[in-house]
This record gives sequence, C-alpha cells and structure tokens, in this order.
Amino acid sequence: MSSKSRPRAGHSWYGVKTLYRCSALGRPKATDRSYDPWVTMVEERVVLFKTRSSTEAIRAAEKEARAHAKLDYVNPYGQRVVMRYLGACETFELFDPPGHAREVYSTTELVSKRVPDRLVIDRRMGIDEGPRPSLRRKKFLNQEFSGIVSRGV
Repeated sequence: MSSKSRPRAGHSWYGVKTLYRCSALGRPKATDRSYDPWVTMVEERVVLFKTRSSTEAIRAAEKEARAHAKLDYVNPYGQRVVMRYLGACETFELFDPPGHAREVYSTTELVSKRVPDRLVIDRRMGIDEGPRPSLRRKKFLNQEFSGIVSRGV
C-alpha cells in the first residue's frame, strides 16, 4: 500500500455538493428546433474529499470547484459556453469509507405537509423535461464531440 492510499489518522471522508451555472454567450451562427435562447443549465456535483474536518473539506471543494468552473468551449451553435461556480457548497461526513452501496451524500429539508410530493420531487430532482430533454441541452454540448449546427430552422 503506497503512502498516498494508506488511511491518515484523524482524516474522514466528506461528500461536498457544489452548484454551477452554464451559459452560452454570443449570437448563434445557426439555430434549429432545439435551440432555446432563454435557457441556462445548472449542474450539481458531489465530490469526495478526505480531510481532517468539514471546514477543510469545504476549502478543498471550493478550490476544486473554481478549477471545474474554468470550463470554456464552443457549442454546436458556435457560441462560447462558460460555467460559473455559484459559491454554494454543503458537506456531508461519510459514516463508512466509500464503497459499493455506501452513502456518499445526504441532506434533509423541513417541508410543509401541505406541499405535494410531486412539487418536492420537482424541486429536489429537477422538473421532468419531457421525453426528449437532450434536444434542449444541445446548447451546452461541446461541438468537438457533437458536431455543428449549419443551417437555420
């Protein structure tokens, strides 16, 4: 076992959730039926860190989040896509080491009993985008992998 993989005394695993927002900048060179000029995309990530405290985990997560948010590429419409770290993070200390079927993140929220389950699900998991959500997400794909939209519709 290398010194990098050996457990360190006093260190715990933390799952840290961070939030980001992606935007497409500039005028599109072409559009199609999938193009929505008013949509941005929010990403929620949970990344594991092994640190001495939740404060240390947050510091590490914020550093990693700033690096992750340096995303910058061109979408299929010829627009520059950028990501911003929203400056929001939340930690969860794992009770067990990471492994198969182990909990890596959990959070709770108090909700009025009058709020319907569907609204809770939509708020926590995102609104169902319908049978073809990937079409509206095309705006956030990297044209290097997805191709270029060359004609207007």
